[in-house]
Amino acid sequence: MKKILALLLLALVISCTKKAELGDFDTERWKNDANGCMGERAEMIQGLLDTKPNLLGLYQKSIIKALGQPEKEELYKRSQTYYIYHIDPSEDCENALKDPRLLRIRFTSLGIANEIDIR
Repeated sequence: MKKILALLLLALVISCTKKAELGDFDTERWKNDANGCMGERAEMIQGLLDTKPNLLGLYQKSIIKALGQPEKEELYKRSQTYYIYHIDPSEDCENALKDPRLLRIRFTSLGIANEIDIR
């Protein structure tokens, strides 16, 4: 009985993730501009900078709910992960830029966002 209770408690703790509170940031508009091809994400850069502190501390699942699936994912040392989103049109777009800006979110080995960088 104690094992079942412990497993239920563990499942409850794991399933509870912090919800992204991004204010006026239009997450649907961001998600609909995959790879930055339509230029919507570039117009949203100030809103993204304003919401940057609210993204820190979120789990990977919460980031995906807010920003959609990343265009790229990189594994880093010590089981850290980077999610990469294109702000400007990527090489997959007809109007691709040579050096597009990227939103890079680094996650700890536990899947918590601890660094957000725009390059």
